Parts: sequence; structure tokens; C-alpha cells
Amino acid sequence: MRNLSLIDTHCDTAFELYHRSQGIIKNNCHISLDGAAKYDKYAQFFAVWANSKRTDDECFEDFIAISDNLKGEIQANSDKISLSLSFEEMKSAWDQGKRAAFLAVEDARILGGRIERLDILRKRGVKYLTLLWGGKTCIGSSHDCEGGLTDFGREVVRKCFDCGILPDISHSNEEVSDEVCAIALEYGKPFIASHSNSYSLFPHTRNLRKKHLDAIIASGGIVGISLCPYHLRDMSDGGECTALDVFAHIDSYMELGAEDVLGLGCDLDGTDLPIGFSGVGDLYKIADICLSHGYSEETVEKIFYKNFYTFLERNF
Repeated sequence: MRNLSLIDTHCDTAFELYHRSQGIIKNNCHISLDGAAKYDKYAQFFAVWANSKRTDDECFEDFIAISDNLKGEIQANSDKISLSLSFEEMKSAWDQGKRAAFLAVEDARILGGRIERLDILRKRGVKYLTLLWGGKTCIGSSHDCEGGLTDFGREVVRKCFDCGILPDISHSNEEVSDEVCAIALEYGKPFIASHSNSYSLFPHTRNLRKKHLDAIIASGGIVGISLCPYHLRDMSDGGECTALDVFAHIDSYMELGAEDVLGLGCDLDGTDLPIGFSGVGDLYKIADICLSHGYSEETVEKIFYKNFYTFLERNF
């Protein structure tokens, strides 16, 4: 297959670079620019994760420090990568032979009940906000517990739509996702699942139900495939997770009508990986297995970058 380009909607690499005191060009993380060298064009959403062992306010302070560190790394390597605030800035970076980076946040509890912090996130370039990660928070209930959005959570979702930050329902439970779907429909705007696999194939609470996939499709949103083994298959039998399991979720989504919204949100540096994957450079194996199962090169390109490219062109 001719050279592939890649847009990936979720990684935790910014967190790891900061805590390991490593650089973006060469490191022992899942993502480095050296590791991504085989892709013709490359854009990565760097989601700053809120450490579950720290308070909401501490995690907000961490976001400032981690995002500043990432921006410093990008600035120090501005001949190779640019922080993008829009589709045009990503395209400009690509036209100059650079990689493009977008900023996101994983776990909106960093807002700590203070809606004005959302304006700070927007001004710092955050493009999407993963509402939840685990447990009950000031936002609502995650996939591992019951309950919907809090009043503050509803305010956050509405303000996201008002100020141009995409709400992300990955990690949300069914009730929260139902509420976000309804608010998105009211606003007539898209929302996303940045890194969620198919509940129809494997009914893990972290995976995306068909009704929520349908709502994302109707809203004009996007869905990213995660490489987390525990969300790809039942691991309790001691078996191994492989590229075949990743393909199975791609195929499930395709059968459910996601051909024009599906891409990769691999969760690199946020999870263990399937057998045969060690980082961003190995994502080609997903293309290879899709082709071996009869997918066309055009369909593989849609999954790797064209669907997300079209989405960014419409919305960023």
C-alpha cells in the first residue's frame, strides 16, 4: 500500500513526557516523532489525563504544567511539529512537512465545579473535553458506576457547545451518554467518542453502544478505535489480544454504519497494547490486516486519516 497518513484522536503521551522528563523527538513512550516517521502526514491529539490519585484542583494545576511542558517541547522542535488550533493550521503544518499536534483534556473533573476554568481551557487551545474517566465526579458518573450528569456537568456540556470545545463521551456511562446525545441534538452540533470500541461486539461498560454511535453519526461526530486489550476482548481466559481483535471492532463498527466517522483513537501511552504493538510506528499493522480481510485502500485511508480530516475541515 502507498504511504499512509495518520490522524489519531487520543493519547496520554503528554502526561508521560512530563513525568519521565523526556522529549517528543526520541523517547521510550509509545509516541515519538521518530516513531511516527513512516507516516506521510501525521496529526496527534494529546489529551492531558487527570491523575485519579490527585484532587480536582491538583489535576487542574497538573494540566497547566503538563500542557506547558508539551508546548515547550513543540516550540523547541518547531521545525518538525506545530501546535494547531484549527484545521488550516494543521494543513499549513503538513504543507511545510511538519507534524501537527492538538490539545485535549481527559476527565473534566479538573474544572472542580468552576465553569470559568472552561474558558481557560479554550484559551489554551483545548479542542475536546473527555467528560469523565472513572467514578462519580463533579461532572457526573463514569462507565463504572450509575447516575447521570450533575447540574454542573450539564452546564459544562452546554458551555462546550457554546464555546467550540467538543464534548467526548468516552468513559461515560449509558445515562450520561444519553444526556449528551440529547443536548447535542438540541444544539445541532457534533460530539465524539475519542477512544471507544464497539459494545455490540464486546459489551464492556467502556465501549460504545449502538444508539450512541447512531447519535454520533447523526450529529456529524467521530469515533476512535482504542487499542486497550481489556476493551477489545475478554481477557479473563488468559488469552492474548492481537491485531485481529482490533480489526474485529473496526469491522463491527463498519457493519453498524460507521464507515464515514470511524478512525483511530489508540490510547497510546494510556494502556497496555495488543501483541505485536509497541507504539505509533506499529499502527501500520492495522492497515495490513484490514487489507488482508478485503478492505480497499480507500477505506483504510478513511480509517487512518480521511474521515477525521473531513471532520476537522468542517468543525475546526
